[in-house]
Amino acid sequence: MKAEKKLLACLTAAAMAVQLSACQILPRRELVARTSDTDEMSNGVLGDEKNQGELRYQDDYYEYVNSELLETIELGPTDSHWDWFGELTAVADEEMGEIIRELSEDGTVYEKGSSEQKIKDLYQCVSDMENRNETGLGPLKPHMDRIRNAQNIQEYVDALTYLSDEFGFSSIVGGYSIMQDKADSSRYAVYLLYADTLIGKEYVEGTDTQEYVEMYMDYVENMLLEFGMKEEEARRSADSVERLMREICGASLTVEQFYDPSKTYNVYTAETLQQLYTNVDIDKMLKNLRIDGQDQYIVMDVEQAKKVNSLLTEENLEALKDYSTFVMLNDVASYAGGTWAGLYEDMENALYGITERWGDEDTWLELTRELLPWDFATIYVEEHFSQEDKEAVEEMIELILEEYETIIMGQSWMSQATKEKAVGKLKTMQIKIGYPDEWPEEKDMMQVTPVSEGGSLISNLLVSMNVLVEHSLNQLGREVDKTVWDITPQTINAYYDPLNNEIIFPAAILQAPFYDSDSSYGANMGGIGYVIAHEVSHAFDITGALYDEYGNYNLWWTEEEMEEYQRLSQSIIQYYSGYELMGVKVNGELTLMENIADLGAMTCIASIIGDDKEALDQAFGQMAYNWACVDTSSFAMYLLNTDTHSPNRVRVNAVLSSCDAFYEVYDIKETDGMYVAPENRVGIWR
Repeated sequence: MKAEKKLLACLTAAAMAVQLSACQILPRRELVARTSDTDEMSNGVLGDEKNQGELRYQDDYYEYVNSELLETIELGPTDSHWDWFGELTAVADEEMGEIIRELSEDGTVYEKGSSEQKIKDLYQCVSDMENRNETGLGPLKPHMDRIRNAQNIQEYVDALTYLSDEFGFSSIVGGYSIMQDKADSSRYAVYLLYADTLIGKEYVEGTDTQEYVEMYMDYVENMLLEFGMKEEEARRSADSVERLMREICGASLTVEQFYDPSKTYNVYTAETLQQLYTNVDIDKMLKNLRIDGQDQYIVMDVEQAKKVNSLLTEENLEALKDYSTFVMLNDVASYAGGTWAGLYEDMENALYGITERWGDEDTWLELTRELLPWDFATIYVEEHFSQEDKEAVEEMIELILEEYETIIMGQSWMSQATKEKAVGKLKTMQIKIGYPDEWPEEKDMMQVTPVSEGGSLISNLLVSMNVLVEHSLNQLGREVDKTVWDITPQTINAYYDPLNNEIIFPAAILQAPFYDSDSSYGANMGGIGYVIAHEVSHAFDITGALYDEYGNYNLWWTEEEMEEYQRLSQSIIQYYSGYELMGVKVNGELTLMENIADLGAMTCIASIIGDDKEALDQAFGQMAYNWACVDTSSFAMYLLNTDTHSPNRVRVNAVLSSCDAFYEVYDIKETDGMYVAPENRVGIWR
């Protein structure tokens, strides 16, 4: 189970999972522990007497900066995690919640298709538990029956294909995503999605995670019982699901491998697909999916595809049907009746160390926001976006791009031709700040039918999923519009997209503690400046460096340069693997991409500030403050196994311990805990 809602039908989300480098992973729905002040900016640590004594910034900078803040954070029984991203998200969610409440309580009849009508009527569908319980799986039930009633593999594949074509559901085979072609980012290509690995390869194969796998399999059995199976049948079916899950996970790519286009960009024709999937009528499947006639198809996980094909046999038919049945139930559980939603929430809570369910209203508000993201976007932008802040951040971006050019040109291991290519990538980098000039077409495509007209939450969910499918199919044959946004302005996040060679900063992140127009230069450089530099660095991380200035997967380095890059990367892997949390070593390979970006960002920011020790102190302090976090032990374990970012404490201390300017500002000695010998300090871009 992933941290986000597991709707593989959301094709754009599936695409982003393998091509974007996000600044911060956001856990699934969470209520954060509120602090008394969300606008505080750090002032650095020089001359600060608040934590003198046993706690020294020379030994643990992260703890020194954040100790007072973290003492005020108490995770509630419904919480798994606290950080500033979640804090600001909770504030934005509450503002959107007030809008939902106001609309639900007024007696106005709004124009059909307006954001107000959709929000008001959808909330009614979400909060009408009597209707949800009566509806159950509702309009989805006939499609699930088609899976259950399949008499052979061909009928089973046909049933999966139909569900994928209508709603984008994907479980074993038949799922696809239409997104930019990695080799030619100006066109769209069809990517065949990998099978759903349920709790995920990292948990299934982990040595410290088997208790979570056992809990998850209990959840599978309970879902099948609720579906109507008898106890013995549900237990037997859950065992079959576990067997297939373990086989599929064993043949699947790791999380870090999914970011490597050399492993995920595998070009096939319809003819060679048939050779890969010998147990599937490929021509029929592609035609039923309405993606036939393409000159190429991209298989994202070839070894897993081979394994899936080997499982598509008549003797596995019942197990396959059980597997796909569970995946469907899991995908829609939150939107079905109260029992389904409760089972889903209890499993997530167990996985993340949460001890209490959310209240009904909080859940209803979240589901409403999730299904109408762009309608809420228009409202958010009207009330929260500052043109002055946008212009100030644009100036900061220009400074950072110029400094990164200087850093690149100073690399002795790169040839002049490669340096010029890298600088060309900086100069053509697209910058998106705030919100899009035009709202995505799926905003208007999504319509809501109220309960009074026969609608239900699950029927409106299926409409939203169908919208994503139709919008996706509409892209085939079109030239890629690189002005389109894939993230809403109310999202507290930022990311780099290598296929567009662009960095995106939604409106919501342009606020304290990341940015404050009234704060100091140093604090803002360590805040939003560091985030910007981190995203720019992703253009040259282990994955981003494989794409050229046009966003095309194109190896533009010499063989010798790539060897040196790999050598430097290996030193970063070893460096971070020396850190641990809860007795578990950080996975230096899993976190390599983000570690490269963190290290490069700090080099860039420190170089811009130069010899101004006061500003450097403020920048270091602000960066550390922004990564303050509190996790349950279960959620921390989840992140250690699946997150491409290092734990936040490590993100701060490991980066600063490899930054030469940090030693100059604070006079760090060999006897200090933060000390790392100069020859052991790491980074690609130094």
